[in-house]
Amino acid sequence: MTEPLVFADEAAILAEAEAAAISTSYLTSIEEVIEHVKAADTLGFGFRVESYVVSALDEPGTSHPEFEFTLLEDMPERLDSAAD
Repeated sequence: MTEPLVFADEAAILAEAEAAAISTSYLTSIEEVIEHVKAADTLGFGFRVESYVVSALDEPGTSHPEFEFTLLEDMPERLDSAAD
């Protein structure tokens, strides 16, 4: 897996978010993601969701989405890309 492109300001924010991570779950449907997001919001936790497209090894040419949900102690600082 390749590392994401990270700029100097983002590196500090990502490092802080990693330190505040409580748990990470790997999900296969958007319904599961929504359920996790609602639960984190209800309990006052922060979260980060990353999505991936995964190719099936046993069926070349097919792919499906997978999601990484990270539960955080607090909501991470939002990066405003429009300000750049």
